Amino acid sequence: MSIDRSWRFTYLNHTAERYLQQERQNLLGRHIWQCYPDLVDSGYYRIYQQTAATGLPGRHTDYYAPLDTWFEARSFAHDDGITVLFRDVTREHEHAAQLEFEASHDYLTGLPNRRKCVEALSHAVAEAASPGFTHGASLAVLFIDLDHFKEVNDAFGHAVGDELLRGFAKRLLAILKPDFFAARVGGDEFVLLLRDTTESAAEAFAHAVLSDLAIPFEACGRSISLSASIGIALLEEAPDSAEALLSRADTAMYAAKSSGRFQVRAYDGALDRGMRDRLALRMDIREAFAANQFELHFQPQVALADGSPIGAEALLRWRHPERGLLTPYAFLDVLLDSPYESILVEWLLNTVCQHIRAWRRSGVFVPRISLNLSARQLLGAGLADRILHIARAHDVSPAMLDIEVTEDSLVSDIEQATSVLAALKQVGIFTSLDDFGSGYSSLSYLVRLPIDTLKIDKSFVRARVDSEKASAVIRGIVGLARSLGMKTIAEGVECQSQAEELKDAGCDSIQGYLVSRPLDSEAFAEFMLRR
Repeated sequence: MSIDRSWRFTYLNHTAERYLQQERQNLLGRHIWQCYPDLVDSGYYRIYQQTAATGLPGRHTDYYAPLDTWFEARSFAHDDGITVLFRDVTREHEHAAQLEFEASHDYLTGLPNRRKCVEALSHAVAEAASPGFTHGASLAVLFIDLDHFKEVNDAFGHAVGDELLRGFAKRLLAILKPDFFAARVGGDEFVLLLRDTTESAAEAFAHAVLSDLAIPFEACGRSISLSASIGIALLEEAPDSAEALLSRADTAMYAAKSSGRFQVRAYDGALDRGMRDRLALRMDIREAFAANQFELHFQPQVALADGSPIGAEALLRWRHPERGLLTPYAFLDVLLDSPYESILVEWLLNTVCQHIRAWRRSGVFVPRISLNLSARQLLGAGLADRILHIARAHDVSPAMLDIEVTEDSLVSDIEQATSVLAALKQVGIFTSLDDFGSGYSSLSYLVRLPIDTLKIDKSFVRARVDSEKASAVIRGIVGLARSLGMKTIAEGVECQSQAEELKDAGCDSIQGYLVSRPLDSEAFAEFMLRR
């Protein structure tokens, strides 16, 4: 179309008639802005004015609501006025918008991705830096990581895992307020941005998310429950950065996960120090294996009837060159969360068997050594065959080994655990259920499991002095074990009165500081010779 210097139509072709929804005879000679007053101050208006004033070409793309169409307009000046060429770019615009959506959103859940999350958080932080920002009502970032999601994928397949992620995203969107924001920033990681909130309100919302997760999901014909660990970071004072907030929320999430999972943890400065310490230990682990810094100490176990030694529990220690002798409380969670977890089983088994052989050659007979395995180590493929192979390589009888497992490592996959324990028993390896009474203590699975020994948790032993109920629980555990053909051993026995009461309850054996503290290999051999 062409317009003269008085802004009157001088020419329109047939396509312009269709776009403007008017016949040319109704427009020629008329003022464009009187015919289309809704376009005054629009982008089209501005480039027409600019081209008319400067003689320079103009270009603008915009949405035209009456036709539900995106148009690109190019304006050119000439002696009589300006001429405008229109092009329908709706398809190109929609394609570009789709590409932008795909670049900024997660394909599986439709939620914004990490890039979009950082953009939204940066914008929120910038808003908080404005004069209207008030202390006490702040932004909160919630970093959510689904617990044990890899195991779900491994057990049920990625189709089920994908369906669970989609279901969780829908639940998040259903409980979010309109001005809140949710994104999927990793495989099983989600971030929520809560506006105008407080730490207590953010924590309450996080617990609501955990409660919502506890309701089973239906995925591919299966009913599956999930849990999560949630970290919270608040923007209390601007300026700050989006990445810094995400990092603090991520740090708090890892603290929640380290506290036992299915937890909510708010960030504080001490967590950063803890994470730096954790990272330093993780970096030291490789050198620890290469430099033989890990070692085993042995805590003797004796029969209550006559005090004779029945074996010992092998306890992992790390002789760190800078931090001294570390117990597992300081490093085990870092080690089990590293690539070296798979190496640990081989190292434990080989080291225990090497000690047994060395003791035997020096004339010290040790009836049995027990060692602890995590859930992943227990449920790994071919555990019984691996132990049998290593034992034979060191000329050690499988009956001299006792594998200790905890209740929580069993209930994650009771069918697989039963199968593994049965395979261990078949080749002559003993098994013990550690910390019995401190976890689920379900009689339904206890009946099914081929366990040789129940280890009574030390909390009952310590509580028995001023708790008749604790004594009653100990007697109940002993009676239950006997009825199922199992032995019992009490942990954490520190005084003679505890030992006597355990003996009266019918407990078979004990370990603890009353018998001996954990000993290195040489001191343990001396202990056995004295006994």
